[in-house]
Amino acid sequence: MQKLFRVGILLSILLLMPTTMIMGQEEEGVKVEINNENGGEARPDLDTVNVELIFSDIENGSANILLNSPERKFFSPTDFPIVEGTELIHSIISVENGKAAFDYMFPIRGDYPMTVEVLDENGTVSATHLLNIHIPENPDEVKNAIIFVGILVLFGFLVGLILTARRGRTHAI
Repeated sequence: MQKLFRVGILLSILLLMPTTMIMGQEEEGVKVEINNENGGEARPDLDTVNVELIFSDIENGSANILLNSPERKFFSPTDFPIVEGTELIHSIISVENGKAAFDYMFPIRGDYPMTVEVLDENGTVSATHLLNIHIPENPDEVKNAIIFVGILVLFGFLVGLILTARRGRTHAI
């Protein structure tokens, strides 16, 4: 029984650990960089980050960007379910010297799919790139969740000890 309890605790800890972080994905032609003004990881709903798109196939021109929020996942929903799976940005940005940038505060954690359509001088799409931007969970929230679950387990264990010890004394007579 005690071995099963230890396995349960180990599985709980593993499920609460954050996933690996990939800040941007590179596809042939376009690279995404996420720069946090405070340095370190971008935290959802806390940090305004500079999203920089680096184009290798054009020097000057424009691009149409479409950024969607992460899709809803059954096992790990976010703090704001109304935002999940919605369109966040649909805009045309100018590309100068092979770069385009904008500031954005990502509302929730997860993988943001971004479609970048490179436009020619006539405004027609000459290339389409599918990118992925990963925003990890806030490390402070993960730490607080682990502490909270630990306190609940400790409290339950102590209450169980007190109730079983008291029950044992009343039935011993």
